[in-house]
Amino acid sequence: MKQFLLAFVLIATPVTAFAGFQMYFSPPPPSAASLGNLSNLKAIVTDVQSIAKTGRLDAAQRRITDFERAWDDAESTLRPKNPVAWGNVDDAADAAIYALRTTAPDAARVEETLSALVAVLDNPSGTTGSVDGLRMVSGIPVTDAGGHAIACEEMLNALRAAIEGGKIVQTDLATARDFQSKAIERCNADDDMHADEFSAQGIALAGN
Repeated sequence: MKQFLLAFVLIATPVTAFAGFQMYFSPPPPSAASLGNLSNLKAIVTDVQSIAKTGRLDAAQRRITDFERAWDDAESTLRPKNPVAWGNVDDAADAAIYALRTTAPDAARVEETLSALVAVLDNPSGTTGSVDGLRMVSGIPVTDAGGHAIACEEMLNALRAAIEGGKIVQTDLATARDFQSKAIERCNADDDMHADEFSAQGIALAGN
């Protein structure tokens, strides 16, 4: 049923949805504060990446537990410094841990989420993560102010409008359509959060 509804919405929504989405979800500027030196945590994630690239995802899954434990242990110290930046890292960590611990981990998804986690550890107050209650990916909000995932159909409509409305340059179209396909797959699986993450990365290409 969800697949039928999604197909109907994608066909029926006009291209103007993209402009409306941009106006309604205009993100606030990110905080500039820092969590301090996170090099020890980044070193663990880099090690997980190295293991995952060899195809040993079971070993990478075990290794990321070390990161999870260290991150949880540091929460009482790091979170008070900057709750927004802490949330950025925590969201990225959750995505990477989920990618590794899912029943059938996808190597590409694992690498994508680990790379995103490294990037957020380098810049916790950057454009991927939570800002003033919103969780953002590539500068695009994927939740409302209460932290609830935006309906994946709505995000997909905005991405479709960006693609069909000529908002994305030709050289980025293949990448945008790949994000669109992945977002549709996750949306059909009722996984709005991960669907929104893919859609956001595609929508962000409209700003290039």
